[in-house]
Amino acid sequence: MRKFLARKRELWAAACILLYLAVNVWILYKLFHIREYADIAALSCQAGSIAETAFDQWRENGDGGMYSWAAVWKTEKKRRIISEDTGGGRSVSCYMIKGQPGAIFGRGLTEGRYFTEGEEEVCLLDQSTVRQIFGSDKVTGLTVQMDGKSFQIAGVLEGSAPVCVIPARKGTAFDGIAVRKNEAGCSSNQVFSMLETAFGGADGQKVDGQLYYVTAWLLYTGTAMMIPVLLVDAMLGYIRYGKRGSSRSPVIWTRLKNPVFRYGMYLTCLTMTVGILILGVRMADMGSDYLPTYWSDFEFFSKLFKDKAEQIRSLAAHQEFSVWEEMFGVWRRLAGAEIFAGMLAGVLHLSLKWGQNVHSTYESEEME
Repeated sequence: MRKFLARKRELWAAACILLYLAVNVWILYKLFHIREYADIAALSCQAGSIAETAFDQWRENGDGGMYSWAAVWKTEKKRRIISEDTGGGRSVSCYMIKGQPGAIFGRGLTEGRYFTEGEEEVCLLDQSTVRQIFGSDKVTGLTVQMDGKSFQIAGVLEGSAPVCVIPARKGTAFDGIAVRKNEAGCSSNQVFSMLETAFGGADGQKVDGQLYYVTAWLLYTGTAMMIPVLLVDAMLGYIRYGKRGSSRSPVIWTRLKNPVFRYGMYLTCLTMTVGILILGVRMADMGSDYLPTYWSDFEFFSKLFKDKAEQIRSLAAHQEFSVWEEMFGVWRRLAGAEIFAGMLAGVLHLSLKWGQNVHSTYESEEME
């Protein structure tokens, strides 16, 4: 019976370890994926509150120097686009953009290119729409009709949300501005402060890609710090309660009885835990936004939590573009996987403790 329970416990522990490792590999893959969004900073304002001249002046006076891409957008009503060649059509959400569309959509092109400033009668369509209308992704250079005008397809955007993006007409007033920071870790607070000073919209929706990258890494760091505890606990448990034979050699037992050896193992565990914490903080690239001027400023952390929680709730309620939706979806799945990994590590730790207690009970009974 004892051997049966021991074998069952070993199989259970092995299954948990394999599942835990698989979850961690998936999390690490997604963490490097979500880094693609870390340089996003977008500010939504009241409809039509950003004048074209204000955007041009902002770029000319040098405030745009800290950004690689910048663009303003205006949300239009739904339009229907059709193809005279295929006869297919679809209703899409239409946006007018001035600047560099990459500031909003990043590198999310499956075909073609972004239109450049000054081009006219060109458009970007999503992948789902071009497949529905043309039956293919290879549509660069083809034309579609919208409101009686012809637009040449310059590129195809990733995603399935029906959307059409066209260059803004001269004199258009815009609803929001998006930038891509030259360095993902530079202060988002500074970016939003500069944008609000130039365009207003202090109460508008803020989309900060750095926030989701940082929180995803910090949450994973918290769960990964349990790994050294599990390793040391499993090692000591195996040495002490392993099978009779080589695993219970006099050398190992002599070391195990030595307090210096046990404390050395615990010190190693602590060192590894601190190392994981430092590595996680460095990978998160938190920047000055998440650090107070002095550590006793507890009000800073309270305000920081409220501000970031409000940004997350705002994005959860309203995702203007598919890239925002994808970023939030990746972050939400990451958070769920990281919480699951932490719970799995806790279950595994309790299982190891339970196994050690069972062995202790059996050994006590044998001695009696």
